[in-house]
Amino acid sequence: MPYDPLAIANYFIDLAKSKGEDISPMKLQKLIFFSHGWNLAVKDAPLIDEQIEAWSFGPVIRSVYRTFREYGDRPITEKGRSFNHKGIPDASGQVSFWRVPSIDDEPELATFTTQLLDKIWEIYGRYSAIQLSNMTHDPGSPWDHAVKKCKEENGGQLLKGTDIPTAVIKEYFTARLKRGSHPHDERS
Repeated sequence: MPYDPLAIANYFIDLAKSKGEDISPMKLQKLIFFSHGWNLAVKDAPLIDEQIEAWSFGPVIRSVYRTFREYGDRPITEKGRSFNHKGIPDASGQVSFWRVPSIDDEPELATFTTQLLDKIWEIYGRYSAIQLSNMTHDPGSPWDHAVKKCKEENGGQLLKGTDIPTAVIKEYFTARLKRGSHPHDERS
């Protein structure tokens, strides 16, 4: 079962904090995108339960954007919360209409997911938000594919909310997996 994207975001926020590093909303978006792509390639399953969109600065998960947009390009200091419309009691019995999603919400997946996210951080965490954004713009990337298709169909304009098809993301990362390397080894 795929995760709420904020569960993945919160993991990266905690990981950055534990390493004494900052994480901006743009960097967070790109780390989630790479995590989702690699999960599709390795497990043949989506990591998150939300469609990824092609925006000007690369792939974006709308709920993550909405949650952290107030930070702009500054470091994120708080975990993301989502509205719990059912008002279900938490583990302590308290009823709250807000919850902090966690990868621990899916315990059967948490071990693999933790390993994947730690590896993503190891590979991509050293790059700046702009460097990660540039990586997502590589020719033939899922973002590039979606943007070109959208512009062809809309007179050269990129429309807000243009989906990056999951199948295209999977194909891109699966090809890199078969080559035996992550897509940006040459930049290491």
